[in-house]
Amino acid sequence: MSIVIDKIIAASPNTERGRPTQLSTDPKGERIAYASGKSIFLRSIDNPSLSKQYTTHTSQTTVARFSPSGFYVASGDVSGTVKVWDAVEAVNTKGEYHIISGRINDIAWDGDSQRIIAVGDGRERFGHCITADSGNSVGEISGHSSIINSVSIRQQRPLRAATGADDSSLVFLHGAPFKFATKLGGLHKGYVYGVGFSPDGNQLVSVGADRRIQLYDGKAGEPTHQIGEGEHRGSIFGVSWAKDSKRFVTASADQTVKLWDVEAGKAVQTWRFGSEGAVSIPDHQVGVVWPAGRSDGMVMSLSLAGDLNYLVENSPKPTKIVQGHNKSITALGSSGEGNSQTFWTGSFDGRVCSWDVSSGIRSAIEGEQHSNQVTAFQTTPDRAYSVGWDDTLRIADASGKTFLGETSKLSAQPKGLASAEGRIFAATVSGIDIFSKDTLAGSFPIKDFTPTSIAASGSLVAVGDDANVVHVYTVDSSHKLSPKEKLTKSTAQITALAFSPNGSLLAVGNSSGKIVAYETNSWDIKTDRWSAHTARVTCIAWNKEGTHAVSGGLDTNVFVWSVKAPGERVKASNAHKDGVNGVAWVDGGKKVASTGGDASLKIWDKLRNGTFILPGTGERVRRQITLRNPANFDGAAGIHPGTPRGSILPLRRQYSQAGTFRTAVDNTAEASKELWEWLKTSTAKGILKCSLAYLLGSAATFLPPLANFLGRQDGKHVVATITVYFHPARSAGSMEEAALLGFAAFLYATFVGIASMATSVFFESQLDLIELGYALVLIVFCGGGLGFIGWFKQKYNAPLVNVACSLASLAIITILTKENAVQTGVFSNDKIVQVMKMVIMGILATSTVSLLVWPVSARTELRETMIKATDSFGDMLTMITHGFLSGSETDLRSTNFNKAQGRYKSVFTQLTKNLKEARFEHYVLGTEEEYKLEANLVYSMQRLAQSIGGLRSAATTQFTLLKEGLDFGSPQVAGSPRMFPHMLGGPASSTLTGRHDRFAVLTAIEEASEEGSGAEDHDTENSQGPSQFEQRETQVSVTSTGLPTARTPAEIFSRFILHLGPSMKSLAYTVSQILQEVPFGHGPEYRIKINDQFKSSLTDAVKLYTNARAEALTQLYKIKELDKDRPENVEADFEEVAASCGHFSFSLQDFAKEMQNYLSILEGLKEVTDKHNHSWKWLLFWKKSKHQLTQAPAEDPEQERLLEQQEGPDVPKDIPELVLEGRNARKWKAAEQGHNSTGDFYHRLLRIIRVFERDDVRFAVKVGIGASLYAVFAFIPYTRPFYQHWRGEWGLLSYMLVCAMTIGASNTTGWARFIGTFIGAVIAVVVWVICQGNPFALAFLGWVVSLPCFYLIIAKGKGPFGRFIMLTYNLSCLYAYSLSIKDGDDDDDEGGVTPIITEIVLHRVVAVLAGVIWGMIITRVIWPISARQKFKDGLSLLWLRMGLIWKRDPLSTLLEGESQHAYMNLREEFALQRYVLQLDTLRSAASSEFELRGPFPSRQYGRIMESTNKMLDSFHAMNVVIQKDLHASEGETALLKYTAEERADLCARISHLFQVLASSLKLEFPLNDALPNTSNVRDRLLAKIFQYRKNTASGNEQDGTSVAKDEDYELLYAYTLVTGQLAEEIQKVGREVEELFGVLDEDMLMLQ
Repeated sequence: MSIVIDKIIAASPNTERGRPTQLSTDPKGERIAYASGKSIFLRSIDNPSLSKQYTTHTSQTTVARFSPSGFYVASGDVSGTVKVWDAVEAVNTKGEYHIISGRINDIAWDGDSQRIIAVGDGRERFGHCITADSGNSVGEISGHSSIINSVSIRQQRPLRAATGADDSSLVFLHGAPFKFATKLGGLHKGYVYGVGFSPDGNQLVSVGADRRIQLYDGKAGEPTHQIGEGEHRGSIFGVSWAKDSKRFVTASADQTVKLWDVEAGKAVQTWRFGSEGAVSIPDHQVGVVWPAGRSDGMVMSLSLAGDLNYLVENSPKPTKIVQGHNKSITALGSSGEGNSQTFWTGSFDGRVCSWDVSSGIRSAIEGEQHSNQVTAFQTTPDRAYSVGWDDTLRIADASGKTFLGETSKLSAQPKGLASAEGRIFAATVSGIDIFSKDTLAGSFPIKDFTPTSIAASGSLVAVGDDANVVHVYTVDSSHKLSPKEKLTKSTAQITALAFSPNGSLLAVGNSSGKIVAYETNSWDIKTDRWSAHTARVTCIAWNKEGTHAVSGGLDTNVFVWSVKAPGERVKASNAHKDGVNGVAWVDGGKKVASTGGDASLKIWDKLRNGTFILPGTGERVRRQITLRNPANFDGAAGIHPGTPRGSILPLRRQYSQAGTFRTAVDNTAEASKELWEWLKTSTAKGILKCSLAYLLGSAATFLPPLANFLGRQDGKHVVATITVYFHPARSAGSMEEAALLGFAAFLYATFVGIASMATSVFFESQLDLIELGYALVLIVFCGGGLGFIGWFKQKYNAPLVNVACSLASLAIITILTKENAVQTGVFSNDKIVQVMKMVIMGILATSTVSLLVWPVSARTELRETMIKATDSFGDMLTMITHGFLSGSETDLRSTNFNKAQGRYKSVFTQLTKNLKEARFEHYVLGTEEEYKLEANLVYSMQRLAQSIGGLRSAATTQFTLLKEGLDFGSPQVAGSPRMFPHMLGGPASSTLTGRHDRFAVLTAIEEASEEGSGAEDHDTENSQGPSQFEQRETQVSVTSTGLPTARTPAEIFSRFILHLGPSMKSLAYTVSQILQEVPFGHGPEYRIKINDQFKSSLTDAVKLYTNARAEALTQLYKIKELDKDRPENVEADFEEVAASCGHFSFSLQDFAKEMQNYLSILEGLKEVTDKHNHSWKWLLFWKKSKHQLTQAPAEDPEQERLLEQQEGPDVPKDIPELVLEGRNARKWKAAEQGHNSTGDFYHRLLRIIRVFERDDVRFAVKVGIGASLYAVFAFIPYTRPFYQHWRGEWGLLSYMLVCAMTIGASNTTGWARFIGTFIGAVIAVVVWVICQGNPFALAFLGWVVSLPCFYLIIAKGKGPFGRFIMLTYNLSCLYAYSLSIKDGDDDDDEGGVTPIITEIVLHRVVAVLAGVIWGMIITRVIWPISARQKFKDGLSLLWLRMGLIWKRDPLSTLLEGESQHAYMNLREEFALQRYVLQLDTLRSAASSEFELRGPFPSRQYGRIMESTNKMLDSFHAMNVVIQKDLHASEGETALLKYTAEERADLCARISHLFQVLASSLKLEFPLNDALPNTSNVRDRLLAKIFQYRKNTASGNEQDGTSVAKDEDYELLYAYTLVTGQLAEEIQKVGREVEELFGVLDEDMLMLQ
């Protein structure tokens, strides 16, 4: 459990005497940014008690600058690091760049918020210019010979920059990229501290230590004139322009700030600090800023003491001074209660400040301060006592906020301070000093130990020492101490003590981070379980009831502890950088305050409660939950004692010569351990299984019994090759499929072989026309048979199908071209029988290993992937919901979200694969009913994934709205983006508390408590008087109507979060908890894990959420002002925010309802599984009932077509299936021209010819032609010896393997084939030379060689590459062994019994190279298919299809008779998604196509595909809303008809944009720079909705006709948001197309 930050009262800016401090404000003049300690603070100017803190710097920070857009801040530190981060939440670092090797002194942004110049003190350089988003260099900062103090960039073009340095010069730079232009020396006679361009860019000013104010021309950089000579009498540290560019202000060490009129050349006002004529170093003015965007003309300056001064023209004195600490706060005290509560803080430099808790205003105590670190505070109703390292006790008047001047010298350095019964006890290193009535009343010297801390209550005084002991004393009326007790349970030095308010408990904290609570009546231990701190406890404070204590430590954490439940704690992680030094209770125990090393004071609040349903029990409870970290849902998080803490970076071993051997041994042992762990993984087991199967397969060559069984031949290595192709690293289902495909391949090859031999025999023996027989064999069986294999491989495009096709090709090529039976016209079944034996032996070897050695079940794999998928769903759901509630993209851009999304993407393909493989297992086991339900479960998970996409799309719309920001009602430039005022503004709680935190995130999530909710307060039902911190009263009900009317979109959004936020969060929590539990338990059983309460709990949660959503939307619509006339764009703004709120709420509800369907399927699967029935009904495939024959086919997710096509055959899976027909010749009917035989003949002929237009048919034909041409040399008597000598059959096999549908795919396969062959050949030569034909050595080394090859195949996914290496090795080494034992018909071939391995290898390499080259030639020459062109054609057709879909007007389909076509059914939606996946495959293949015009722009097209995927997400989001109810209600019908014209116009615009993009891509022609804009049409639609609410609705009510209800607006809200997202992505695609092809201009259309 955690507590959350409620308020940060910022530290004061860093200051240093003699050095300027840079200040920056946002464009609206609402916030100021500055550096303090190791943090950057963004502080509200109007309400300084509100701020944000950026804490990721690890060194002292020096400067922070807002970007001109106001969305980002760039900050620097003393290490030379610059960080760019989100200005909204101050947490999301966009970039981190190391600029120089020393301190960063200043940073400047360009006007586009894209480039940054950072300057300072470096060794190699003094500054650098980079891009803010990537850190790429965009210029060099040169010309100075010393430290650069200041930099400024002209905000207009042409870009200019100026830098001022310690070398008394100013350098002028031109950009971008920025480069040196001129150096202006001799004007300043000392350090240049400040430079600044005027807002209009016409002038530049510089100031410095010589008190000179010099003006320059802003564009040319030439000096113009000097003003104010002699006015300042000290160094000028800062300068800042007014927004009118006519005035500026300067800050000086002479304790003044002056306002200058540029045209008059003189100071028009001077503000002086400190007494007139007196020198006051703390009043030196070291920084100044004139906030832009304000109407009051206020100026802010910074004093050396750290005070921020608010200056207004014509007012001689500051209107406000904000004071505080800029050094570490070392002590905290508290006085008063409630609204009168005051905090007292002391810092490392001795400064003491008081803080008014209610207002957050901090002021320095007047009078003589401590001269060194303040150690501790104690307070009474009218006094505040402090002690410090100056060995004094000082007394301050609590009401007057001033030191009384009464200083008491202590006996030694103080270690702590305590008070009781009107006495003050000061613990020093030498004893205890006792004060009464503000005077020293007595001293108690201590010699036995050194005190470290002290606490007092009544007559008891507790003193901690450095020997781990607490000494308890009693004090009498004469102020004498008497020993009473020693507490010795601590195991470390005592560092903090605190009595509870009634004195019954004493909390003792030590240096190890542990706190022990003692009962003072018996001194027994009350609890010793408060032990979550990991470093020294520095402070402890009790609430007034004594039921809870809060502690802080050097580990930077704050913990709240419970006496009743010691194991429960509330944590504030990383509360203060460099440690927490003080804690206190606020608001009567409702909140906690803390201070620490970052010099800030923070108020912490308890997480607000939400009512939610416990999935496991169905209980409705109310307690704190968080969506940020799912691990925190059910209880306290923390690190328990003894828990190992891993370091961020591994420790490096120190190298020494003496320890080299020991280091080597350690490294070896560590590597062995890592190897052993890796061997336990499924990947390693799969590799070992494959190598074992290969060893068994190679035994067919080396083991005589097996070799004899296969007969006398030299091709026994094919058995080993089969074990490589059909490797056993697969599931049982996949192995079954592999066996079926292997035998099918053998049967097909057998058929082709027998048919070819029969043809040859017939023409030889019967017709004596053997040459004609050769021709038929070549054309029909070689060309046709291999062409059919090529078509089949592309048609089904699956790894196992490809392997089976390769096996069939190998067998056919061997029979037709290598064996003599076909050529001699003799029928011989020897080769067929041998191939059958080899196939059986190879598949039997792999199947045995697969099923007996570490068997893998596809059903188990499917369930594991389902578990991973549901886990990723839960993570993504919680992060998206949290992001929407907080109004920040931080969660969606986080590493965790990307990991969750990546996990799902990785298992998504595995789901389909495992489901397919599990089908074979289910069918073998007779559990096909389980398979059908598992298929439905996978289908439901795909729907959930699409719902996640729609939910993210809805959240993204909100983020886009939050980034906009112009004033409401102000004139807008045409085409400029609409921007909302204060959109990053007030949280929902601001409407309750009156705060106006305009840059806080929307985190108010609170519900009204529900009476009778039963278990919601079960944790505290037995407690007597629970503390206010535990149970806070709800301040307002969601149905409250007394709240002020929302006047801006930001307030509407905040109000929506206030009403619906808790219910939204609760529903997401319930769903995520269910996703964590289902669908299956842990292995190896993976039993279905579904609680009987899950479904009912989810139903209750959806009902609770639905009711809350309806109430929230009702309240949301009531608060908008509908009685005023506004511009159309303002009305559109109101409706767009309401649309964003409503659309996300409906999307979340849809996700939950799909989860209900998911649970129903899971329950059905559990019921079927528990029955253990086995049917094997699939074996009776010929018996189908009449009902099964007549009913419509079910929607099987695996059988979905890519896109519905009424006519025309299927196309291969790697080629887009979309076809665009001008005149549909396929539907031409001869009947239209009359019935006649000639017409019918031509019609049939046309249909036959059109078959050859299909890419798959063309591919099959060209594969067959290429195979026939290559194999012809095996049938010509003069060339056959040459063909056999150079192993032409392996060249033909290589040709078959290389041939692919596209040129790019052929190039990729060909390259892998050749390189793999070359490597395999080299390995074969080495192994043969080593073994010299020894079968045992060859078998062992073959097994060793197989290990890395299978690693490539299985672990790296480089299947073709690894297989080619092993194939070549088998063809060489195993073949050479067969020759050496005379196991062939031609033992003299390639050396005979003494094989010449180099010649064997040479023949194989040449054959493979020839086959690869021939395959590439055929692919490019005969009907070449370019992946580039296919990708572009397919993408353009996809866009045309999407444009046509959207042109249907999705919402018009709900109105009967308005549209003739449905918008988009689920089948078409899945088809589009799969089509995009195929386009991605083509894009990958296109990268391997080399053309003279350059490489394929894969990155640009990758971004285009990313935008296209987002468009499809938008299509799905629209589809979800429509499919919920296909019949429009009366209100929806009225609303749709009212907006019909605007919707039709908007649909036509978007459809037109799709067509323009598709045409440009198809023709590779530049885009027109005058594309239609959708924003204006969309604004008209939103305004029309607004007008309907305002006018039509009220009119209909009077007439008594139907009026649209609030829920009726869901359709139009979803529609408007989806169109906005579509338009945004279309613009992105348009920019990419412009980058690819350019923009149409007059030069391109010049007539020649």
